[in-house]
Amino acid sequence: MYPHGHFLTVALPLCVYSMIRYQRLPRGHTLIVVLVATQLPDVIDKPLAWTFGLLPSGRMFAHSLVIAIPVLTVVCLVATYRGLGRSAGLFSVAYLSHIAGDFYPIIWLGADYYPFPNLFWPLLAATPDEKTSLAAYLPSDFTSLVVPLSVFLLIVGYIAVDIVRYPPQFLSEILASDPP
Repeated sequence: MYPHGHFLTVALPLCVYSMIRYQRLPRGHTLIVVLVATQLPDVIDKPLAWTFGLLPSGRMFAHSLVIAIPVLTVVCLVATYRGLGRSAGLFSVAYLSHIAGDFYPIIWLGADYYPFPNLFWPLLAATPDEKTSLAAYLPSDFTSLVVPLSVFLLIVGYIAVDIVRYPPQFLSEILASDPP
């Protein structure tokens, strides 16, 4: 799945839910949590595998449930202690949706689509990537990306405008504080 697909998989249902429940779109800082969480597994794994050669696969370390679930549990516990439990819960759901988005085709296409053991690394041996660069995964026809990228850019624009209009509490406190 492409980066915008991971983001839209969580952002669009979140927007629909927010419109039904609160009669407004989610705030920009909420969507930033979704944006960061849905991209983080690839931001960690792809450079470690494809740029630095430290991992045999671009879907191994941060994409592993054996690693992700304990880390997300600790993040949720610490965030809840600090009063950020809802944001941590959203972060965890968005992060896990990335993993599900990468591995769900295994259900229909089998392990030929993508090696199943990487989901449970280090308990199972990882299977190396056949393609080891981002360019190898790009579509040959970029027109297929026009609509998803347009929606993605509209949402990113909304995030920027919303954050400028309604800065998150911590940001407004920093901006309002007197200089030392």
